[in-house]
Amino acid sequence: MERDPQAHWLETETALHYARAAVRVGLWASERVFLDRYFAKDQRILELGCGGGRVALGLLRSGYADVTATDFSPIMVSLAKAVLADHDEAWERCVAQQDATALTYPDASFDRAIFAFNGLMCLPSRAHRLAALRSIHRVLKPDGILLFTASDREKGANAAYWAQEARPADVIPGDRWHESDTSPVFIHSSTEAETREELAETGFTVIECPLSTAVASDGPLVREFAGETRFYVARKA
Repeated sequence: MERDPQAHWLETETALHYARAAVRVGLWASERVFLDRYFAKDQRILELGCGGGRVALGLLRSGYADVTATDFSPIMVSLAKAVLADHDEAWERCVAQQDATALTYPDASFDRAIFAFNGLMCLPSRAHRLAALRSIHRVLKPDGILLFTASDREKGANAAYWAQEARPADVIPGDRWHESDTSPVFIHSSTEAETREELAETGFTVIECPLSTAVASDGPLVREFAGETRFYVARKA
């Protein structure tokens, strides 16, 4: 039976896991480095794949005044609204249901965009990733910046696993289904060259792309929640 890459994100237990992380984990130290470096408090910020509201909550509590947090999953949107409203009732209006591959906002609506914790790599194919990147590119203003992370299969903590894994010839390198407490979850682990190519193809220029462990020392909750990943900071060309 063919697996549904959306199923995991539509389940209540998954949404509750990410809602808890919004409060327990919060913004990572490594994320804060890039937010401080590239995001200004008065800019209009778009978040893709907001999950339970972890990043949006961190941004709003840090004084970023104009945040729009989006997710395709109705249950994620509902719980993110609840998490934000628990801190400030007005923040509930910051959350909206949107498909990252087909955003409905006007052209050049946002100064900055963030797709946190490997969210782009949870899309089910290269075609979907390219569609999302083109959609984000369209709604960013000229010189707008996109910040996201991607699990790296050549370097860092997961390199040994990918180097040893035997895979069928018909399986795309980096594609994997992970078992979870709910439905299996799809994630693609990319190489730096592969992701740079996808960004160039969709009109972005990479500014920097270090591994998270080279950016900051994230705490134990973050390491348990997210492990090691690679940050990408890309500018709309």
